Amino acid sequence: MRPLALIVALLFGAFLWLYYLQDLPFRNAPQQAISFSHQIHYERGIQCAYCHMDAPRSTFAGMPSVLKCLGCHRIVIPQYPEIQKLHVYWNTQTPIPWKRVFWVPDYVRFNHQPHIAAGVQCQTCHGSIGSMDRVRQRVAFRMETCITCHRAMNARTDCFGACHH
Repeated sequence: MRPLALIVALLFGAFLWLYYLQDLPFRNAPQQAISFSHQIHYERGIQCAYCHMDAPRSTFAGMPSVLKCLGCHRIVIPQYPEIQKLHVYWNTQTPIPWKRVFWVPDYVRFNHQPHIAAGVQCQTCHGSIGSMDRVRQRVAFRMETCITCHRAMNARTDCFGACHH
């Protein structure tokens, strides 16, 4: 009976290792309220900060308002079904309920501003979003990820001064 229990325990342990250590949640892309393609917008030369305009001055990059989207899409493909959804949000004065894709733990204090000021490109942390139709978090924001980059850039690595609060 012991060998069977050992085999079951090993299989269960292997499953947990595959699930938790391989960052499966980071590979999933949430279904958004509007099927938005970063790739199409990137290919047309629209910079990240045009839509995520809070990034240079805030901890949160911000999401574009319905008004921001309709600034272009009142004219650009207004008949497209996904753009029609924008008009519904506008007419009902409802914000687009985007689902968050990128996150850091609550105990980490992150600010986009010093990263942008240092010339760090969005793709450095967020990956090649410009080639994605549906955005997914490709990089697990772990301490080792940040520390490696901070050391390479000669940035602060002291725990409480740099990232934690």
